[in-house]
Amino acid sequence: MNLQLIFRLIKKEAELILNDRSILLVLLVAPILYFLLIGSTYMNKEEEKVTIGIVDLDQTHSSKVFLNKINATQKVNITHTYTNLLEAKRGFSMFDIQGFLHIPKGFEKKLKNNESTPIGLVLNNTKFLSSNDINKTVNLVVLDYALESRQRFFESKGINPSFAAIKANPVKAQIHAVFNPTNNYGDFLLPALLFLILHQTLLIGFSESVASDREKRLMKVNFEEAKHGFLNYIIGKTGFYLMLYTAYVLFTFLVAFPFFDLPVKGSFLSLFAVSVLLFLVTLLYGWFISSFFKSQVRAMEVMAFTTYPIFLVTGVTWSFKDMPLFLQFISNLIPLKPFFIFLKKHATMGVDSHLYLIEIIHLLVLLLIGYVAAFLRFRYLQNRELKLNSSILMP
Repeated sequence: MNLQLIFRLIKKEAELILNDRSILLVLLVAPILYFLLIGSTYMNKEEEKVTIGIVDLDQTHSSKVFLNKINATQKVNITHTYTNLLEAKRGFSMFDIQGFLHIPKGFEKKLKNNESTPIGLVLNNTKFLSSNDINKTVNLVVLDYALESRQRFFESKGINPSFAAIKANPVKAQIHAVFNPTNNYGDFLLPALLFLILHQTLLIGFSESVASDREKRLMKVNFEEAKHGFLNYIIGKTGFYLMLYTAYVLFTFLVAFPFFDLPVKGSFLSLFAVSVLLFLVTLLYGWFISSFFKSQVRAMEVMAFTTYPIFLVTGVTWSFKDMPLFLQFISNLIPLKPFFIFLKKHATMGVDSHLYLIEIIHLLVLLLIGYVAAFLRFRYLQNRELKLNSSILMP
């Protein structure tokens, strides 16, 4: 390994990036722009005051008390009152509301007689986050209201209030939400999205550079400048990108995470080291794949189209074990998959190191696979160039 050669190649790569608007845009503009855009989208992290409507056919004191309890919650806001179900469904279809409550006639009478009192709740599940918020809020208020109603019934029978409270609620569920106690979508999704942005911009920008070398027939020149040493070449080719994205990692954890109030419960040093490992694997994979392209534009197109599928098969948005087996196999070859698990365990949950060791080993195995694949591809291209030169020199 020749440090002087490596430094010269790193400098040459930096000059290539500065002189290529497409690569410069992907590497320097896109990460910051996407951080601001996507981060701002989920900045509030959770929805508040989701709009619902009511159809109160009972119009009694009990129904009004119940609805006031619903409206007093943080998550739900009653904005529309309808006289019948047809009106409510029309408002539902116009997206004026995300759901509506239907209180039937006789609600108060049945309560006083301690009879079953059904309440209708219609939800717009096309926005599942909003519908989940409404459903959870209404059910909690219903349980609380039913408890008070049962307790009053037992007290009316002459039972002591403290015993009436126990009799009204003999089984109590104690729920402790951990790691994401407010159950918000921002803390769940943002850490993965920020690293997805870095991963994809690195992959696209670096792939453009490698494909550009092949398109302009500069790869042979770079091989010769590296004295045909794989380590000299690959470190020189990837060094600038690794330094740039190491700086992005520091920016992500020291600026973006605090700005968006994202948790970092584990060791910063471990988080930083594994993040750099992710980008090492990405660079080796990126060089191997993009070395098959002879057009910079084609490399950018193909790599850009991988963003959405990669995110879907990493297990962030859907349970990994419920995917088809062939997708599980593909997912295990993608470095983002073990990294996202590590990120969740380490940053969000703050678990002990032995509980995420398997993800680090997984990344190291992928690093080895990427290195071997890139080395074999390097030797193949090198030998091909030598054969072409020999055939040209032959009389």
